[in-house]
Amino acid sequence: MRFNQALLVLAGLALVTDLVLILAHARSADDLLTLVIPISFLAVGWLILRRYPDHVEGRLLLTIGLAWAVILVLPFDGGWVVPVGLMGTHLLLRYPDGRLPSTRWRWFARWCTVMIIVLAVVITTSSQVTSQGIPNGYYVPWTQALVFLIVLFPLSLGVSVGSVFVRYRRSSALARTQIRWLAAAATVIVVLYCAALVASLGYDAQHQLDSTDSNWFAAQYPAWLVTLQMGGLLSFLLIPAAFGIAILRYRLYDIDRIISRTTTYAIVTGLLLATYAAIVATSTRLLDTEQPLVVAAATLAVAALARPVLRRVQTAVDRRFNRSRYDTARMVDAFGRRLRNQVDSHRVSEDLVALVSTTLQPATVGLWIRRPT
Repeated sequence: MRFNQALLVLAGLALVTDLVLILAHARSADDLLTLVIPISFLAVGWLILRRYPDHVEGRLLLTIGLAWAVILVLPFDGGWVVPVGLMGTHLLLRYPDGRLPSTRWRWFARWCTVMIIVLAVVITTSSQVTSQGIPNGYYVPWTQALVFLIVLFPLSLGVSVGSVFVRYRRSSALARTQIRWLAAAATVIVVLYCAALVASLGYDAQHQLDSTDSNWFAAQYPAWLVTLQMGGLLSFLLIPAAFGIAILRYRLYDIDRIISRTTTYAIVTGLLLATYAAIVATSTRLLDTEQPLVVAAATLAVAALARPVLRRVQTAVDRRFNRSRYDTARMVDAFGRRLRNQVDSHRVSEDLVALVSTTLQPATVGLWIRRPT
């Protein structure tokens, strides 16, 4: 308990220092966004440790939040290795119950700890000039020979991700649901961050800007690109959110519905955008009509297709990702069809009880029928 409190106190001091430095140097409001990431990790870690004081994942989340807060105060070139390394190795190796998949993974966990420390030191001390373009006061010449060790970082992250798949194959239904929360969060992060990165590089190339000197949220970027960059940065908040939901089990079993809805609307949006673009492009090329008329016709066509396309895609996605909902809907429809032709009240009662037992799976089922007086 004292260790948890010490981590919180240190993180609080680091965050206060970050805020003072941001305000003292009159930095932009975008810098305040960077504080959201350590705060989110610290908040979720505190919530987990409040319920489970000895949970390893809670302490790891506190440590990661502290590391993010510290590197904002002391921006070492290799400081990012610590929080990213902990997220990509130890946090995954011990997800979701705080224990390793088996005792055979202990050597790998120890290796990851050593690798994170060594790489952070090597990256910080191997260059004569820092990423800010100022002389590096921590430069150590012989550490340049160890820069090749950075290739071990993605390899270790890959093995740690593999441990999650190993755990998934051997886990119970509860643990698999917890892992699906993490997988959903990771998918959204990869999509948003990669989209923001590709869009930023494409904009720099189109406008002949040096990507190495360009920072996200810079004034040179248009509003839509800044919004996308902000989404890519804030998507990392999904990591502590997924851990909090999975470990605290708050609305845990909504994951299938969330995946189903997200996949459905992503597919429908893509189909409708493709349809709209195809109609506009084809009509403009083949027909000699005014552009506003073509846009209006394409908009009406997409609006007419939205509802039936959504219904068909939702059914297909539910069949794959939300099977329980799909099976329940089929059972209810079948019961409705039988009910139209069934006149025996005793048989209807049996069918109703069987339907409720199968779809809702309650502990007990009782049916009360009021007799006519």
